[in-house]
Amino acid sequence: MAGCDVTVTVTVQILYLLRTSMRAQVRRFFLAALMATWGIGLLGLLLPRLSSAIPVFSNASPFYWLAAYAVSAIGIGMTARYDGWPGLSRLGQRLLPWKAGLRWYAIVLGGYGALTFVALQTARWFGAVPSPMPSMEAALVGIALTFVLDPGPVGEEFGWRGFGLPRLLAFRSPLPASLILGAIHTLWHVPLFFIPALAQNAIAFPAFAIGVASIAIIDTWLYLHAGANLLLAILVHVMANYCGGILGADAFPFFAGAEGLAAATIVASGGLRRTRALV
Repeated sequence: MAGCDVTVTVTVQILYLLRTSMRAQVRRFFLAALMATWGIGLLGLLLPRLSSAIPVFSNASPFYWLAAYAVSAIGIGMTARYDGWPGLSRLGQRLLPWKAGLRWYAIVLGGYGALTFVALQTARWFGAVPSPMPSMEAALVGIALTFVLDPGPVGEEFGWRGFGLPRLLAFRSPLPASLILGAIHTLWHVPLFFIPALAQNAIAFPAFAIGVASIAIIDTWLYLHAGANLLLAILVHVMANYCGGILGADAFPFFAGAEGLAAATIVASGGLRRTRALV
């Protein structure tokens, strides 16, 4: 019995140390992501004032792209530091499309199409005049262009959902982990709301915060039920940016509300329960 008690005690202490280490890793990642992005963005704002040869900070500025990609670069770098080649291999395997069933891609694409339709109709009922729903062909082209021309999905998700989410889930249950990640992700975006050249400047911040928190819940749900597939998280980011963009600033609060309703439905239906071993 004594040997059993010692074994249990040692196991508990090891698990505690591992969880403490995970907490430290998450803190370092969040701090590094904020400092790197904000630092690069500050340079992008200041340097054009010193030299006319440097373009004004906007979504076409190289500093904008560097700031966005800093999150994924830090996520990949910290994965290499803490987990080595095996960790990088696991991260790469999470990008394989067939690691999640085809139905999950249909759920993300169709789900965001439905959310956009609901937001559009609701906005019209309240007197907003958003752009009409694009045709299927136009939507597919728009989604592809968003993937290529928007640095957010690929530039961020190796960090937020690639590095941060698995480690948060090591010591937090799924809903708190989602809300923590959503809060940090929202905070990370705050400076963009003060830059007139960027789209966020025209969006109501509370609606944006609801949207980001909702995406965090949606991504955690997908992580738990679709094999921790990172490609799905990138697709969610693409769809959220594309659909929110085509609706415009006036209708965006209705889109964020639709995302919030989807997230609340996931939570209420038990969608954040752990159902399988995770990476």
